Amino acid sequence: MKRRLLVIRFGALGDLIHASPSLEAVKLAYPDMEVHLLTSSGYTALAGLLPGVDQVWTWEKKQGWLALFKLAWRWRQIGITDVVNLHPSFKSLLITGLLWPVNAAVYRKQKLATKGAAQRIQARRHAAQDFFQPFQKVLGLSVPQSLLPVLKKTVLDSGDGPVKPEGERWVAIIPGVGAKRSNRAWLPAYYVALMQALLTEQPTLKLLLIGGPDESVLAEQLGAALGTGADRVENHCGQHDISGTAALLAQCDLVVGGDTGPMHLAAAVGISVLGIYGPTALARTGPLAHGPAVLLTPPDALACWPCELPECPYTGEAHLACMKQISVPTVTEAALALLPT
Repeated sequence: MKRRLLVIRFGALGDLIHASPSLEAVKLAYPDMEVHLLTSSGYTALAGLLPGVDQVWTWEKKQGWLALFKLAWRWRQIGITDVVNLHPSFKSLLITGLLWPVNAAVYRKQKLATKGAAQRIQARRHAAQDFFQPFQKVLGLSVPQSLLPVLKKTVLDSGDGPVKPEGERWVAIIPGVGAKRSNRAWLPAYYVALMQALLTEQPTLKLLLIGGPDESVLAEQLGAALGTGADRVENHCGQHDISGTAALLAQCDLVVGGDTGPMHLAAAVGISVLGIYGPTALARTGPLAHGPAVLLTPPDALACWPCELPECPYTGEAHLACMKQISVPTVTEAALALLPT
């Protein structure tokens, strides 16, 4: 009987990218296995870039539970034999139950009891390692030599969007981190100062502001605050789907940003990345990069990081101290060092 695997992960961008090496490992071990992916509709374009995925299914909560039951019935008809649940929740566990008696495993995030400085000295699995474990349990896979992200090569061949003129250099700036956990973002004023410094130091440089529709207003505000040099800044926030953004990033010489999906996308396409990390654990969610990578964190004297909290619990001067203490000169120096001469 033909084996058919259903992988469940509704989001987010970085999580799906971190699952890509596991998907590739499946196809290398079982070339004839049919792999199905259930995700949110917003990630359909990315799903098309993931290795080894034969069919993509989508479901949104607004479609209702009846639509989910219908999907489960279709999967029973086509003969799903294995399930890897990378998004443990009531809805995904319900799907697994409806497909019983399939061979199934659920992703479990490694959790540590400690926070802040005490956490830094403890062994921490990366998200890509956590995602691989249920694949290993269900399919008996050997641990791959590398858990670097994998995207189909078509992402680099996309003809959509602008093409970098010869002799010009592009730096992508990712100023936002999405609506959730906004404490992961470097301060807007810091980004303005960084952009001013880069444009002054590099006369052939163009800055591309990258993000989703939610970051469009922020990008406009950064451009307005920049003043001189604003004509060398392009706002691409909300202008491209995920595959188009990946193709755009692939042409850049460097990307600078925080712990957010487009940063992981940049790492996956192989360009140099400069990450700014404060409240989140670098060992778990840092970008796994094919190219050069520099990941900046607060000074060790600041004991509260990483807290992994959705909001900063402090007020006054201590509010967002982890991000404030990663200075503009430090980031500027690291960015200039990464840019090709």
